[in-house]
Amino acid sequence: MTNDKTYIKDSLCGDTAVINGIQFRMEYLISQGSDSRIYSARSLGSGVDSAFVIKYRSCRVGGEEWDRCMREIEAGQMLRGCSYIVKLLGHSVRLGGEGGAAEIFLLYHRLECLSGIVPTTAETLGMCRDICRALDYMRRKGLIHCDIKPSNIYRSADHWLLGDLGSVCLSGGTPETGSIGYCSPEAYRGERCDIRADLYSLGITCYQQLSGGRLPFCDVPCGEMQEEEVNAVIQRRQSGENIPPIESAGDEVNALLMRMCAFERRRRFRTPRAASRTLEKIIGRVSCL
Repeated sequence: MTNDKTYIKDSLCGDTAVINGIQFRMEYLISQGSDSRIYSARSLGSGVDSAFVIKYRSCRVGGEEWDRCMREIEAGQMLRGCSYIVKLLGHSVRLGGEGGAAEIFLLYHRLECLSGIVPTTAETLGMCRDICRALDYMRRKGLIHCDIKPSNIYRSADHWLLGDLGSVCLSGGTPETGSIGYCSPEAYRGERCDIRADLYSLGITCYQQLSGGRLPFCDVPCGEMQEEEVNAVIQRRQSGENIPPIESAGDEVNALLMRMCAFERRRRFRTPRAASRTLEKIIGRVSCL
């Protein structure tokens, strides 16, 4: 994607894309990442009144961003059978875009993102359980997500879903380093990873939600810290320093988090299903309070 600030002015608003034989119009820009933009979209003349989002990428065919997008499409098709993973509803590729690049459109239902929500303790534990269910499905397909963080987790009417499959890789592979604040020590070191790397990232995400937006070793939410301060606390975690418990979370929840976020992966839950079973017990007790 271009770094030209004029590009952020949303030249695609009002543009249309045909996906699954239906024409969609991009209404307004919701967010912009390093290599994609997400638009609110509406179908035209189909009788469908649901709200959608279109993830848009402009990239060179065969380049790194193209490969990432193709991974997202392939993984989305492979994982359609899981109700805890955001479903890719369709996609289209338009060649000859700006500068001769391919323009790729990915269609999803519009969902509420965890990064814009302040969940309760019970909701956070339910989120963690549901994402464990998504990870268990991925594990059985031989895949790992590699980029679990709040902005890739979504809430539907009655459960949570895992999205953004552009970093997915085969279990036992060496993934691209995801978001540094959430990645496991082995991913940070560039080593081969398995599903336990995802469990670590999910544990850090859960920790952040239960501690008022703070990552481990942070006294305030990351958004209130300078970049060098954030990097310093990440280095403490990646060097193996024990993560401090959350005072308000209680012993049982802290024990869960410490196991999910153990520096050595052999000390973590072996599978997402094992973590999910523990979460079910804790949720049952929290619900009774």
